[in-house]
Amino acid sequence: MPGHLHHVVMRSHSAPTFVAFLTDVVGMEVQFTMRVPGEILEKTLGWPPSDGADVTMLGSGDAGLIEVLDVPEHLRDVAPEGLAALSFLTDDYAGTRERASAFAEDVTSLDTGIPGVDLFFCTMGGVPIEFMGAYAPEANSGTSDATKA
Repeated sequence: MPGHLHHVVMRSHSAPTFVAFLTDVVGMEVQFTMRVPGEILEKTLGWPPSDGADVTMLGSGDAGLIEVLDVPEHLRDVAPEGLAALSFLTDDYAGTRERASAFAEDVTSLDTGIPGVDLFFCTMGGVPIEFMGAYAPEANSGTSDATKA
């Protein structure tokens, strides 16, 4: 069962500046950057079709991270800056999904294209909530493609 928040996903219209603030002012370290395909953003955040967006994960450890989602300029009217989602890790993926189904009608599993990463989304209080059954990016791995292992 998830016991703590893993990370917060924030939409940004000025991601390089936001990332610089988090590194230079807050003192967070960039863990990795990657490109998220448009199909994943459509399914998880309800975005219209697009070429995807760049993501930067900052922080350290297994909790308290911030994922900065760089909203492409042509989507800024439909994806305003601010909170995009909350993300939790769970050791009991199937049980957590079953318990979430008792509260939310929109529990949706997603094929991330990353072997070993189970993921489902639901909405509570108007906020998309992500649950991951596994999560093991290579720290400071540079830019990678979210569809590759």
